[in-house]
This record gives sequence, C-alpha cells and structure tokens, in this order.
Amino acid sequence: MSYYNEATFYEQDFAERLCASGAMCPQPLLVDRAPSGELTICMTMLPGRSFSRSPEQTRQALQWLARLHALFWGKRADEAVRQGAAERACFWDLTRRHIELKRMPQDALRYAAHGIDARLQADKMQTMCHGDPKGANIMHDEEAGIAFYDFQWFGKAPPAKDLAYFFGVAAGGLSSEDKERELLRAYHAELTPLLEAQSEAVPEFEDLWNSYHLALCDLGRWMVGGFSFGNTRLIFGHVKALMTSLEGVEQCEEKYKEKIFELFPP
Repeated sequence: MSYYNEATFYEQDFAERLCASGAMCPQPLLVDRAPSGELTICMTMLPGRSFSRSPEQTRQALQWLARLHALFWGKRADEAVRQGAAERACFWDLTRRHIELKRMPQDALRYAAHGIDARLQADKMQTMCHGDPKGANIMHDEEAGIAFYDFQWFGKAPPAKDLAYFFGVAAGGLSSEDKERELLRAYHAELTPLLEAQSEAVPEFEDLWNSYHLALCDLGRWMVGGFSFGNTRLIFGHVKALMTSLEGVEQCEEKYKEKIFELFPP
C-alpha cells in the first residue's frame, strides 16, 4: 500500500510545490493505476551521488526537511490529507506495526508504547513528513544541492518523527547530547524564518527537543520488536532516559500514558 501512497504524492501537486520551495525532489512524468491494481510511476532522474553524511550535507538535508515541514505546517497538513495523503507518516508508525509490538517483551517500553504514540499524535507541531529520511533516500549534487526521493511513507506527523529517524539513521557524528542539540538548533534556525514568513507561531526549541526525544523512543519501540540499525547508542540512550523517568509508575498502559503526558505536556 505504500506504493499507492507514493502514487498519490505524485498525482497531487506536492512535488511541484516542494521544488518551488527549494526542496528538490523528482517530478512525475506518468502515474498510471491499471484496473488490475498494477501501478506504474515514472519520474524525472535526480542528479548527483548518494548522501555521504558529511557535516555540510547534513546541514543541507536539515534545510531540506525544514522547507518540507514549513510548506505543510499546521492546517496545510490537514489539507494535504484531504487531497489523499496518508493520515499517519513513517513506516514504523504504531498503527501499522502491531506485529512488532506483539514481539516485544512485557517491559516498560511496551507498556509505554501507546502513551508515546498518543503524545506524538497530540503534539501541537504537526506537518507532513517525508517518513523515511535515510541516507539511501537522499541525493547530493555539487551544483543542485540536496534532493530527497521515495515518498512511500509521506504523511502527517510531528516534524520530530522525520528528525528522529534522520538523526538516528542518516546523520553522522552524533556522539553526545550537545551534538544532537547543535544539529536540532540548526534545523530550528532554518524552520523559524520560514514559519514567520507564513505568519505561523514558531515552536520553542525545548518543545521541539521533547518531541524529538519521544519520537526517538517511538522508533526504538519498533526496533525492539523489529530489528535494530543505525546509531543504536543514540536511539536507545533516549529510550533508557524515558524509562528512567517512568520508574515507580504502575506498569499498565493508562498509567504510563498519564505520566508521559504529565512529563511532556503537548
């Protein structure tokens, strides 16, 4: 079904609007849905080479994500959903990953899973996310800059879900919280003038940090029931920190949910 979601992305004007905003991506040449269910998508070729995780390319990728998120910020995301885009972004979203949830041990992270997901859904920062911003889905060209492709998991979510996956899987050199905050501030600095130009309220940095922290825990939840990859030290460092903050809470989903909303009010 993710390919049908990508077809919707190219059938609408999303790709054109992204490129017009300075966030380069492929442009559709043909989208054909056969009566048999067979799907064909033809798109333009992107210039350049694979993403290298260098500091400069990482900065450019964060700029690209900020442009995407600003373009669909707030009510604009709701409009994109009405145009047929997915209501939930990211392949690890809890609504589509019950198999991995059942594989998890009966521990604190499993009890917290629905609370984390509910808090992210309630986040006041909502936009359309790429949904799978890993290095394999990013191209870099010396002249054209950064481009993203593969919009199978494009959908509505807090921007922190894209950031958590990008930091946890694609970005290099994230060995400390200071470095995480530095890169997240770089994203925030890119996002701020874009939102101001649209007369949108700019989120506080600490609110963005808290959302990013929970999104990494959400990603870690899927990895426990699926398989781990990327910067697992970073990802599970956030999981450990959240589990520590939940110590002493009765182990049931509702109590964990209440505590998560208490610690991180939306």
